[in-house]
Amino acid sequence: GVTVSTLRQGFVLLGADGRHLGPGILNSDRRGAPWAAVLDGQHALTGHWPAPELTLPKLLAVQAEEPDRWAATVRILFVHDWLVWRMCGVQATEASYACAGGMADVARRDWAVDLLQECGVGTGRLAPVVESGTLLGTLGAGWALPEGLPVVAGCGDTQLAAASAGGLGAGVLTVVAGSSTPVQAATASPVKDPLSRPWVSTHAAPDLWAVEGNAGYPGSFSGWWSGLADGSVTDDPAGVVAVTATPYWSQQTWERKPPWSLVGLSPGTTAAQVRRALLEAHAFSVAGGVDDLERVLGASRALVVTGGGGADLAPLLAQVLGRAVHLAGEGGPAAAGACLVGRAVGVDQDLPGLPEKRCEAGDPGPLGRRRRRWTEVEQALRNALPD
Repeated sequence: GVTVSTLRQGFVLLGADGRHLGPGILNSDRRGAPWAAVLDGQHALTGHWPAPELTLPKLLAVQAEEPDRWAATVRILFVHDWLVWRMCGVQATEASYACAGGMADVARRDWAVDLLQECGVGTGRLAPVVESGTLLGTLGAGWALPEGLPVVAGCGDTQLAAASAGGLGAGVLTVVAGSSTPVQAATASPVKDPLSRPWVSTHAAPDLWAVEGNAGYPGSFSGWWSGLADGSVTDDPAGVVAVTATPYWSQQTWERKPPWSLVGLSPGTTAAQVRRALLEAHAFSVAGGVDDLERVLGASRALVVTGGGGADLAPLLAQVLGRAVHLAGEGGPAAAGACLVGRAVGVDQDLPGLPEKRCEAGDPGPLGRRRRRWTEVEQALRNALPD
């Protein structure tokens, strides 16, 4: 069989007879900024606070700025849904994508009907919501795979990555070190936070929810910093502070971001010191996310790091937090996807557990001062130079 996992807020608009009404809209597109307030006060319902990148504000932007395109739209599909439709001809939306767009009643795991009606989007253009692992149809002709394979609903990219590294287990917190760095845990019910900080979605199992923070986009610098000084790195950035993310995930830090910055450069600064500062910024921001998510969850959890940046991040995170960190190997999301397919077609398979490889706890003392300095610089820049 075959399943799909993609970015979570991107979507495609379809007209009559399945025509594509222009290019799809990416998850990082911010055209929804003037309409993000539609999600003010909706965290308890949708699990999300206002952000321009969410699907609902972007749909309102299309509605207001491209009325002809909106009028011609008969179906809205997230990228995952669009790929599944192209493969098997069935139009359905997997629940984690509906949630990630700010469009779902997260507790009910279905569309937030009243909210969607009130803001003018409605539900007539939306596909039925299904759970991850639902058997939807069979693969059509024209693919580099055997025709007739079962096609199974996948789930959000972070959910599948977490599922591949033991992240569905009780007492586990998963750090997915990709271009951004989500920090996610599975819960038996949608959590409620008095500060309304985490985003809450459905998880890769029909009886679990995902509670999530994010360390921002320090991983986006990985291609750049890996080329600095041929990849060499020192243990001390010698006063250089890299601001590539935030100390914690919230609507406040999302709306008022400082520009990506390097502070403390001098004529004697080496490329290896800059690279160290960038790596530390990644670890500091993830550590803040771990602290804040465990505040919401009310307990410490086993930490596992997965994703392309995991090998660099895990040992530094173990030192910053003074805790052991499990490190997942490569290829896990494909194995988790295979488990979804297997279960859908009656072949029961266990999802991977916590990886055996781990980085032992380090002494956080030497990095404590640098972490405090990093936090001070980030906050000062956020106040003085918001992006």
